[in-house]
Amino acid sequence: DFPLPAPNPFSESFPRDKFVGLFPGFLYMHRNPETIFPSHVKLILLSQSDFALPGLPGRPSQGAPKKYDFTFSGSDQDVAQDCVGWSSFAKNWTFAKQALEVMCGELRMTGVLVATKNKQGTKACSIPASCNGLITQTTFLNQDEFFSYVKQSRFLFLPQVHDASPRVITQALALDVPLLMNRNLIGGWKYLTASTGEFFNDASDIKESAQRLLAKAASGEYSPRRYVDDNAGDHIAG
Repeated sequence: DFPLPAPNPFSESFPRDKFVGLFPGFLYMHRNPETIFPSHVKLILLSQSDFALPGLPGRPSQGAPKKYDFTFSGSDQDVAQDCVGWSSFAKNWTFAKQALEVMCGELRMTGVLVATKNKQGTKACSIPASCNGLITQTTFLNQDEFFSYVKQSRFLFLPQVHDASPRVITQALALDVPLLMNRNLIGGWKYLTASTGEFFNDASDIKESAQRLLAKAASGEYSPRRYVDDNAGDHIAG
């Protein structure tokens, strides 16, 4: 949410106007910057996620057979607190579990929940019982391990709202994997097009959106890698 104060209860709060006019220019990620910044501030829609993407520039990395329907990146979840904490709020874990009830219980999807086990691999964040046998939970992974799971998935699942343009979005696109994205995501919304994936609004339409994504992916209607070739990476964004 920066430069606005974050609603994350595990973040330090500050006055709404503390940073918005402090600098002559801002690299922003928001949909409606004119409602946030004073008119004298120069603005560029640019995020870290526009840069340093796997395999760019150059040939796409070799794909992999699809073993899972989706991968979810939990970053470094607060496993000891059953995924209650700063990172878990940022990843919208509470809603993610609601979505899993649909994705596992109704659609029988398989998936990978990255960083939802502690680093010792001895404790995992709780997930719906309907996901038993369908979901793989991992510890925090290095980047190559994470990319391997993404490449084996039909889409990347992004339930979060208050997350600053997650780099995993463009990383997945660079690996030619489409997105199932929360329409309310503060940063990263700009990467979702008709060729890169599907939005959902909330629990009321996630089933329909997921089914539409899988059907279109199966018929080859997405071209995520082509999107980043044309719009992102150091050779373009830099």
